[in-house]
Amino acid sequence: MRYLIPAFTGLGLLLAFTAEDVLTRIVNRFNAYQREFPQEKVYLHCDRPYYALGETIWFKGYLFDAASHRADTVSRVLYVDLISNGKTLLQKRFLPGEGMATGDFYLADTLQEGQYQLRAYTNWMRNFDEDFFFTREFQVYQPTATERNVVQAKEECSIQFFPEGGDLVQDIESRVGFKAINQAGRSVAVQGVILENDKDTVTAFQSEHLGMGRFMMTPQAGKTYTAIVKHGTSTQRVPLPNVQSQGHVLIVDNLSNKDMIRVFIFNQVPATEANKELYIIAQMRGEVLFVAKGTTGKKTFVANVPRAKFTEEGIVQFTLFGANAEPLAERLAYVRQPNSILSLELKTDKAAYKPREKVTLEFEAKDAAGRPVLGDFSLAVTDAGQVTPERYPQTLVSYLLMSSDLKGFIEEPGYYFDPQNPNAVLHLDFLMMTQGWRRFNWKQILTEEPKKPTYWVEQGLSLTGKVTRPNGKILEKKGINVTLFMTPPRQAPVLEAVSAEADGSYAFHNLYFGDSVKVMVQAVAGKNDRNLSVTLHGFPQPTVRLTKTPFQPIDMQAEAFAEYLSRANENLQIERQFRLDKARLLKEITVKARRPEDMDGRKIYGHADATVKFDQMNSSGATSIFQVLQGRVAGLNITGGGMDYTVQIRGAMNFSGVVEPLFVLDGMPVDKQTVATIPPTDVDYVDVLKGASAAIYGSRASGGVISILTKRGNTAYDWSKEAVPGQLVRVLDGYANVREFYSPDYSVDAPEKLRPDYRSTLYWNPHVQTDENGKARVTFYNTDHTTQIQAQLEGACSDGRVGATKVSYRVQ
Repeated sequence: MRYLIPAFTGLGLLLAFTAEDVLTRIVNRFNAYQREFPQEKVYLHCDRPYYALGETIWFKGYLFDAASHRADTVSRVLYVDLISNGKTLLQKRFLPGEGMATGDFYLADTLQEGQYQLRAYTNWMRNFDEDFFFTREFQVYQPTATERNVVQAKEECSIQFFPEGGDLVQDIESRVGFKAINQAGRSVAVQGVILENDKDTVTAFQSEHLGMGRFMMTPQAGKTYTAIVKHGTSTQRVPLPNVQSQGHVLIVDNLSNKDMIRVFIFNQVPATEANKELYIIAQMRGEVLFVAKGTTGKKTFVANVPRAKFTEEGIVQFTLFGANAEPLAERLAYVRQPNSILSLELKTDKAAYKPREKVTLEFEAKDAAGRPVLGDFSLAVTDAGQVTPERYPQTLVSYLLMSSDLKGFIEEPGYYFDPQNPNAVLHLDFLMMTQGWRRFNWKQILTEEPKKPTYWVEQGLSLTGKVTRPNGKILEKKGINVTLFMTPPRQAPVLEAVSAEADGSYAFHNLYFGDSVKVMVQAVAGKNDRNLSVTLHGFPQPTVRLTKTPFQPIDMQAEAFAEYLSRANENLQIERQFRLDKARLLKEITVKARRPEDMDGRKIYGHADATVKFDQMNSSGATSIFQVLQGRVAGLNITGGGMDYTVQIRGAMNFSGVVEPLFVLDGMPVDKQTVATIPPTDVDYVDVLKGASAAIYGSRASGGVISILTKRGNTAYDWSKEAVPGQLVRVLDGYANVREFYSPDYSVDAPEKLRPDYRSTLYWNPHVQTDENGKARVTFYNTDHTTQIQAQLEGACSDGRVGATKVSYRVQ
């Protein structure tokens, strides 16, 4: 993520006004906000629109800097939650590389049928409204269910009216947008009339696209306006917003001129407010691109905004400010810029194929000028005969350029980016008038000093917790040292130490470890006060809001859906039988043995180089642990006495003299003087680690390790379940393991050839990478199904340009 400071490219109008205090204040506050709170965007490309229990959700995550849309390479933890019924069922953490991460969720057959949600975000994104997390709703079906309750949306609808710019102002002709939805959140076609004082008809209106439309009206002072709305066989009355006696109306013409966006300002102010300055600011994704000035002395003024000012495609926010820097009116507009969208071509090597025949897909990516593009794309190939494709689905293009900057549910987002839709530009303008915008709140930016972020940008995994007394009280004295031990598989051991804050909180940052890692956290106050309670917080899980995003249903053919569930049930039964057969191959055995000492939960190492067992024979009469150890371990030299012992493991020397070993008491590093005070009768055994064996403790163990384990119960005691004072042991899941999608190769003899193949996802490849010529090739094999196949590909290049395309072919 690049921390961009907005620059002014609209210099033609700006130069004359740089001395304006109001304008300077607005711009400086906005810049300060951008510096303190640069934002991120996340998108997930999933292989299918819906699933059955027993199947796997395959996805690829894309991370972007919200300002430049370049790949975000700063946040190194991507959180993805699987949510159902307002609860987070499972959370996985992924390590992005170059702003991308791949993952999956297995939908166990023990789950319930119903509506689910994927939610993706970074820790930094938690500083902002959770509405800007990526969310995707989908249905999960129980393949063995034979009956389903079909919930019909009630006929009642909700309709909202949006005066352009924000308010209806008396005697100013205004455009009013509207949007109608039913109780399921889906659009409703409506028509109706506007009545003045419940009597005279002012105008008629009718929705044009997905329940949206607009009309013109000139409101009059002292009058009220009511809409009589008809939808289906129902009629309802809805009051329009109140008419303001004074104010400003902002109207944006984004359709009539190919070179200019025309911004009209209409003023209705009292004589005392005449000749005060007004300012228009246009910003896109945190960058101010145009500034203009006018006055309230004119009833109307117009700002012509050259489209050339906007070099990127996306949503522009036009805001009118008053002389005191207060926002007066606002309007969104969408600016087309072909340079932002890649030209992608995906084609098959044949028009039709046979079952289990090899398929070759050729892919080429170019920019708007026809130059080849290096990029990373994800490809999902599905059986359209089983899984019905969505109508105008969300893609990386529609989400990054439009949906990610809007709040609320957007129906059929892909419609606005389909070049085959001649009215897409007009209907997108309807959407800009009626959809919520909340990424930048001007009042908050201008009236408050920028606050420090609550959540940090994670460069790795973070473990946080708190140290208190066992009764929960905060320690009065300072100096709490907290040590973290863990040994991730196939990685170097981790040993880190930090000092706790005054309230006992501690944190370890920038960690890297995978699934199922044993973590030990130990704390000591002062020199040897271990009468402490250590807690470890879980990974962040933002609250799940109960307000549901409307589920976007898919019109499915009954026969195709029934076949999909039947095939899914067959696959589920085959997998169950496979697991059962595998389990029967294992013979029952009984193991009779004592738990080895190496299972001691206080130890993070394996076998020691030497172990001295303390018993009545060797410790009788000894006053120090060092007396017991003298002469009992080869290579361990102990000299001196009392509180002044010198301990050295042979070979631990440097130019400065003796390098003494690291002393560890019940897993906690302590000093030599502490060890000297421990009665030998309290010690169970002592491990000695030399050379490479001590490397697990890091550089502090360059002289080896003396590990003292005190007596705690009998030899069969389960150490992992003991609550050791000042110590906490947990098994944590870190970064999720990345699984590879299984794609059979039918060109060779293999056992899977004997099994029927009716997979609904034929092929999933999260990393289709183009070469220097902008080309790539993938191959896979068809299933046994004679059907229509659809391949959906989308992705991005490093400079933020995105693209999406699809191709279909027939298996016969």
